[in-house]
Amino acid sequence: MADYQPPPPHLPGVPAPGPPPPEHLPWEDPEEPFLESLFETAKLFILNPGEAFSRMRLTGDLGRPLLYAVIFGWIGIIASQLYDLAFRGAMWQFMPGMGRGSDFAMPASWSIGMMIVAPVFVLLGLFVWSAILHVMLLIVGGATSGFAATLRTLAYTGTSNIVNVVPLCGSFIAAIWALVLAVIGLSAAHRISTGKAVLAVLLPLLLCCACMVAGFALLLSAGVGAGFLNAFR
Repeated sequence: MADYQPPPPHLPGVPAPGPPPPEHLPWEDPEEPFLESLFETAKLFILNPGEAFSRMRLTGDLGRPLLYAVIFGWIGIIASQLYDLAFRGAMWQFMPGMGRGSDFAMPASWSIGMMIVAPVFVLLGLFVWSAILHVMLLIVGGATSGFAATLRTLAYTGTSNIVNVVPLCGSFIAAIWALVLAVIGLSAAHRISTGKAVLAVLLPLLLCCACMVAGFALLLSAGVGAGFLNAFR
C-alpha cells in the first residue's frame, strides 16, 4: 500500500484522457510487413471473425481490401483448377480408351487461362455480389454505412477461399463459410442485428430458388398441357 501513487489531478482547460483509439487490422496498416500483416489478418478472420470485423475500417482507401480479396480469391481459383486438372488426368488413366488429344488439351489450356485471368473475375464477382447484397440491405433497412462498407466486408470474407485448397469438399465449405462471414461482417459494418444481416444474405438465394421453382412449374405445366392436347387429337 505504501507504493500506491494516486492518479494526477485533472487540470482545468486540459482535455481528460479518453479511451485508446481502436486497433485496426494489421493488413490496413501499410507500414506493416506485407506477408506478416496478410497472415495475421487472415488468422484473425479465421479464429475470431467478430473481432476482426469490429477492427475493420469503414472509410478510407479501398485498395488494400480489394488486394486482399484478389490474393485469396486467386489462391482459391488456382487450387480448384489444379484439382480439376488432376481429376481429369486420373480419369484419362482409368479410361485410356477415350483417348487424349485435343479433348484433354482444351480443358488444360482453359484451366491455365482461368488461373491467369483469375484476379479480373475475382474483382468482377466481388463488385457484383456487393451490389446485390447492398440492395438487399436497402430492402431490409440495414444499409446504414454505405456501399463502401459492404464492399470492404465482402472483400474480407474472401478469407474463406483459402479452404479451396482442401480437395473435393473445399469449395462447398468455402461457400458456406463465406455466407457466415458475410452475416458477421455486415452486422458489424452496418451496425444492424444478426437477423437483418441473415435476411439480406439469404434473400438472393431464396429469390433464385423461387425463380427455379417457378420455371420448373411452368415447364411442367406446359408439358402436361401439351400431353393433354395430344390425347384429344
